Amino acid sequence: MEDLPEPPARLTHAEVEIVFSHRTPGDARKGLVPGYHFIIRGRNGREAGHINLRIGSTPHVTGVAGHIGYEILPQHRGHRYAEKACRALGPWAATFGMDLIITTDPDNAASLRTIGNLAARFIDEVDVPEDDPHFLRGSFRKRRYLWVPEPGGLSCGRPRGRGFPKSFFRLPLHSVLATNRIFV
Repeated sequence: MEDLPEPPARLTHAEVEIVFSHRTPGDARKGLVPGYHFIIRGRNGREAGHINLRIGSTPHVTGVAGHIGYEILPQHRGHRYAEKACRALGPWAATFGMDLIITTDPDNAASLRTIGNLAARFIDEVDVPEDDPHFLRGSFRKRRYLWVPEPGGLSCGRPRGRGFPKSFFRLPLHSVLATNRIFV
């Protein structure tokens, strides 16, 4: 963890602020990578949830957990705080030079909306390994998406007022890997 750079104390997008809380340790034996944990604060300044950025790639990260993970507290859902927290984190996350995988359970409608609003590209849907902690908590499949935030400050997102066909979010994996970067 010592070799990770200092994170910004706070990042913002719209009315959402994410505040650095602590670094998370990696554990190579478990496929965990080091990362950062931020508290999400909503328009009233109260804690609305958290967002994590994981630095590095292992089968657990790219197949199950994702590089970015978020959770919004039940009483704060419905305000697009997860999307806004991702957009706040995105420009700084882009400085690590890695494409970001975001995963979700196939039946998590709120997370699927967040991922769609970020214009992340569908990679595939995979089975969660039986020995993975997510499986043990009842998560048996994950949908994987590639999100490439722009380093300059604006994250790749869906332009307001223009819809994209569903196929836009479902590129075959070989297309995603061949291009490495996706521009919207």
